[in-house]
Amino acid sequence: MSATYNRIRLPQGYNNADFWIIGPRADITFSRSIFRTTFIQYNNQINNVNINTRFQGRFKPMSDLFIVYTNNMFAETVGAYNRFEQKNHALVVKLNYWFNL
Repeated sequence: MSATYNRIRLPQGYNNADFWIIGPRADITFSRSIFRTTFIQYNNQINNVNINTRFQGRFKPMSDLFIVYTNNMFAETVGAYNRFEQKNHALVVKLNYWFNL
């Protein structure tokens, strides 16, 4: 679990601000070569919830395949309920390969 708090106090005539970024993170190792990392983050400055999950497969030393899914949502409170509206999402694939020349 991580949390960041920023308190900004400006001279009179400007707005003050308090910003929070809060989120848990989980790392799971399935084997010596397959990993998963997931974190969820809430940012009150833009009222955003971000879910990010990454699968990593290592097939040689210094050679990895990454598959990353990220999902950003607006967080709204409607009455007594929280509502999440889809903002954007992405699926990214990255391949690192070590050439030993």
